[in-house]
Amino acid sequence: MSIFRGSNIGNVTRGGQTTIHYLRMIWQVVVQFSRLCLILFVLAIATTYWVKTTPLERSLAVGYIEAYVKYEGLKIDDATVSVTYPDGRSRTIPAVGFLRNQEIHRVLDRSTHALAFGVVFGFLALAVFGFVAWRFLNSTGEDFANEEFVRGGKLVDSKELTKAIKRTTKTGGMTVANIPIPKDSEPAHFLIVGAPGTGKSVTYKEMAEVIRKRGERAIFYDPSGELVENFYREGHDVILSTFAARGRAWDIWTECKEDYEFDQLATSFIPDQKSNDPFWATAARIVFAAMARKLATHPQRSNKLLVDKILNADMEEIIGFLKGTEGASILSEGAEKMASSVRAVMATYIRPLKYLQDNGPTFSIKEWARNDDGDQWVFITRKDDQKDVVKPLITAWLDTASSAILSMEPCRDRRIWLLIDELPSLNRLPTITDTLAQSRKFGGCGVLGVQSYPQLVSIYGRDEADTLAGMCSTWAVFRFNEERSAKWASLGLGSIEQLETNEGISYGVNDIRDGVSLNRQRHVRPIVLPTEIQFLPDLVGYLKLGRSFPVAQFKLKRKPLKKIAEGFIHRDLKGDLLEAVEAAPEAKDGNSETTAPVESKKNDYVDGALF
Repeated sequence: MSIFRGSNIGNVTRGGQTTIHYLRMIWQVVVQFSRLCLILFVLAIATTYWVKTTPLERSLAVGYIEAYVKYEGLKIDDATVSVTYPDGRSRTIPAVGFLRNQEIHRVLDRSTHALAFGVVFGFLALAVFGFVAWRFLNSTGEDFANEEFVRGGKLVDSKELTKAIKRTTKTGGMTVANIPIPKDSEPAHFLIVGAPGTGKSVTYKEMAEVIRKRGERAIFYDPSGELVENFYREGHDVILSTFAARGRAWDIWTECKEDYEFDQLATSFIPDQKSNDPFWATAARIVFAAMARKLATHPQRSNKLLVDKILNADMEEIIGFLKGTEGASILSEGAEKMASSVRAVMATYIRPLKYLQDNGPTFSIKEWARNDDGDQWVFITRKDDQKDVVKPLITAWLDTASSAILSMEPCRDRRIWLLIDELPSLNRLPTITDTLAQSRKFGGCGVLGVQSYPQLVSIYGRDEADTLAGMCSTWAVFRFNEERSAKWASLGLGSIEQLETNEGISYGVNDIRDGVSLNRQRHVRPIVLPTEIQFLPDLVGYLKLGRSFPVAQFKLKRKPLKKIAEGFIHRDLKGDLLEAVEAAPEAKDGNSETTAPVESKKNDYVDGALF
């Protein structure tokens, strides 16, 4: 019968059979329902009439009907009727006299009124019964047609989620898409994911407004500079950027006081290599940390000097300078090829240090974190064409900020925010996982932005990427354009177990085959399908708070904010270099010895030793 499957005749046959079958079922319901209504109507009339009349009135009414039928209907002139009185006496009366008796007519009028009242009451009872029956049948059918929640998460609208939050928990003013966030969820961290232009920046600004109103401190990685435009306060907040004119000076030695801090910073600067051999990254970190520690006591130490000596000095002189340190064993004499490879790894990641400003007071991220007073913000910015150059330095700054939160005194009422937009655009942050896991008791609140799950996996690996996502209690999911990220986001929003009704219909030439079958089965489904995430409009997303709260769909509204500062002001690198040269002693008094080198050469060594 395959000819019927895709032909017009087959379509008409299927449509006709199913339509006739459903019409027959509808007619069956109507007939059965009408019978029930008729029975109810008659019972309502009879009951009302019985209650509102006396036995004599009922007896006379029956007698009147009998007399009317015999005399008027059957034309029996000598017909009689028998009437029974309440005391049990029975009397036989001629039918014609019964019909013309005025007293009997007055009694019958009361019976007629009682009957009319019964009819009215019957219609009212019928209307009430019809409404209740309709609601019952509709609800029962809807229950069979719809899914029944068993366990897991639920999907609701934003208003319902807002009511549930306000009814069950305490909020602190933080919102996402105008949905209040439970106060205890703030240090449980936020994950904001979605493709570029879908609404993440609008969410960041909404959160930043609340942070500013509450007078709390924050560090923002703001690649686009939008947060700087709307929130930067000249003379109060801090900008860290290598190529920004407003960027504060920063160096390794202001940040690192203890030996282990140099090792930690080296790990932030130089990430693990994608090759299977971890030696080269480890060796480069050891040499870099050793050089930085040795320069800590030098009076003219600078970022540029450190970079220049690591990259340009003779290997013999570097080995001599590092004598007695772990770095000397890495760069041992006779292993020039290995030493060159280690130096090449360092060169890849430490070059951004030479672009840092060396003028003015240096800023320390760790000291900023330890100071609980004030509401100063730190903005870390860069331009898109600078991202590959400054990636290691920005990674080091953010990793330092991440670990600095864990060095604070425990305080659950404190709030210090770490917002990292485009997390996968940086190198791996070594301490971010520990910070998310442990910062709750220090008041640290992380906000991570991710544009692509595969990009996150390429930096952290699948296991650690999933761990980072799992550390964040609150998820705001916007549109992903590619399937893998959409599946990951759908999995993160959770699943629901529900009873689903499957309806099947059979038909054939014989009516006995016509029928509809209903069966219910348990199924576990994603709360939000990956395809739903892929087809979300801009500014529309899903919010998951975890705990016992359902998932809610929300829609953002762009709120125009006043621009109070330029997002990025380029720094004149040539002008800064000229100032440094003019400030050097040899430029001022002709002294040939360099005490504040800017572009150091190999002749900056004294007696064969570095410096």
